[in-house]
Amino acid sequence: MVSGTKRTRARSAWLWVCGLVVVFASGAAQAADKSQQAYWAGFAYTADQSAVKASTPRTAAVLEARGLPTLNKALWARLSVQKPTQLELIDQPLAMLDGTTSATVLAAALDRELISVEPIGNQYKVLVEVALQALFFDFRERQVVASYPITLQRIDVQDYRPDSDDVDAIIADLLYGNAATSLPQVLAATLNPAKLPDASVRRLQVGEVTLSDAARAKLPDPALEPVLRATLAHELSKAVSSNTGIGLLPPATGQAIGGAMAARFADGKVYQLKIPEADYVIKLKLDAMKHGVINETPAVKTMLFGAFFNVSVVEPFSGKVFFDQPLRKGATKVVPVTQWQVDQWSASYETVLAGLDAFAGAAAKRADSRAWLDEQKPGGKPLQQQTQALQELIKSCR
Repeated sequence: MVSGTKRTRARSAWLWVCGLVVVFASGAAQAADKSQQAYWAGFAYTADQSAVKASTPRTAAVLEARGLPTLNKALWARLSVQKPTQLELIDQPLAMLDGTTSATVLAAALDRELISVEPIGNQYKVLVEVALQALFFDFRERQVVASYPITLQRIDVQDYRPDSDDVDAIIADLLYGNAATSLPQVLAATLNPAKLPDASVRRLQVGEVTLSDAARAKLPDPALEPVLRATLAHELSKAVSSNTGIGLLPPATGQAIGGAMAARFADGKVYQLKIPEADYVIKLKLDAMKHGVINETPAVKTMLFGAFFNVSVVEPFSGKVFFDQPLRKGATKVVPVTQWQVDQWSASYETVLAGLDAFAGAAAKRADSRAWLDEQKPGGKPLQQQTQALQELIKSCR
């Protein structure tokens, strides 16, 4: 007969062994998560110097005044604290990579800026956006691997018209600041779930973005059309990436023209990066932006803003269409009757972005997507079937 003491010791020994197994299994899982490596290259521009000053003049001025080394230090400090869960980042200058072996490099690359100052009554609404991408590329092959788009945004209302110094201060805070909406924190959060695609993974890219005549007529300035098309391509890429967790190829509308893009780093070196052919391409057409008052009381009025757009997802080589549907998104805005002027363009633009996020949520099978899909017209069985096909396509890109 085995005594109670011996049984207790045997049980303790067994629990100790099980504990070791759990510890080693956990360590192995963490090691597996870190099996992918990327060399941190710091901040980069996705254009040559003259193009940067033309497309991002205020951001370029701030970066020149404050210096890229200071920004790179802030970015790496945050990445060292909030590390990606599935990637090991290595802080090693590009100069130390000799190109004899394949090495994946990560850069925080600047794409564009958007600065808008709009008078509303006796005040001024200030909108500042800086668009970037966490760009992974193969150093030896000089080829893009994946891109995770990032948008930094600040909206403020001031009693005076801001000058260039005021705008520069906002941009500096977006790039160098410690807020949750500043680049060091946003970059770390974006990279937290990121992982590198293997050779069998299908590649997804946002392609052509177009505007109908009706949508074009809503622009506050016709000259904004190319900027808006590039902005919507970036925002659609970001919506799909953030909802699905996958890295896309850089949008075909913007700096990635002709299957290539430039990357210029702090040391002045410029690399021409090839963009591989996409297996699937998402095309967007903005059809209309509408608004109207749906309810009014002596104190407030409720406005409804609607975005109407068409999204198609195709396989370029075969021409097979996986998704091609007219979509819509509505949003309400409550306005005090004392506010005699409404920023209709900004509200319409935000509604469009909400529509792109709703589409991406449906592609990712997000919990709230069913209610939005039920609102679509004509919708019905074709929409359901194509949404299922789209969701299966997304799985092949993971």
